[in-house]
Amino acid sequence: MSATIKWFTLAGILLLTSGCSLFSKPAPVLALDNKNRQAQIAAITEYTVQASVGIKTPDESVSGNLTWQQQTIEHYHARLANFLGISLFELSHNQHGSSIMLRGELYQAVDTSSLLWQLAGWSMPLSDMPLWLKGIPGAAATAIQYDEAGRVRAFSLVDSAGIVWQLEYQRFFDSALALPQRILLTSDDITVRFHIRSWQI
Repeated sequence: MSATIKWFTLAGILLLTSGCSLFSKPAPVLALDNKNRQAQIAAITEYTVQASVGIKTPDESVSGNLTWQQQTIEHYHARLANFLGISLFELSHNQHGSSIMLRGELYQAVDTSSLLWQLAGWSMPLSDMPLWLKGIPGAAATAIQYDEAGRVRAFSLVDSAGIVWQLEYQRFFDSALALPQRILLTSDDITVRFHIRSWQI
């Protein structure tokens, strides 16, 4: 075999093997065992979530982009804006209390869920939201259900406005922590859907 033929043969083999690696699927990320996963998620006190949110009530439907910035265990800032970038509400909470910016007006509150209900006509279970965003039910959760991997799949809770909610995790990210990606919240007459696009931890 001539040197030229040998070179082309070697080049062809290299191209075939590199092509196989280019088109092969990446190996799936294995989730941590549930005990370590829960411990690591519980230890996360600072994070930023970017999500699409859809809220449906008997009177209206609201869609927008949510940015939730958890800065410490007690301090967070959230902003829900429509797809034009116009703010629908901004919520801040720290050890001194909570405030809501709605329609250009600032309101101070201790009970943010009830205040949002009075001002906007819809609400969410905000007091435990820093926990259930991460996939952890709060102290008010009942009827907790788990999936085959041991992750919390659904639970019920009552918010500070007295509204009973059903929360369901419909999808998790394919990562070691398997953080929530799609969340469904329903009450008697309100449906809230979250599609989390990114987690920054």
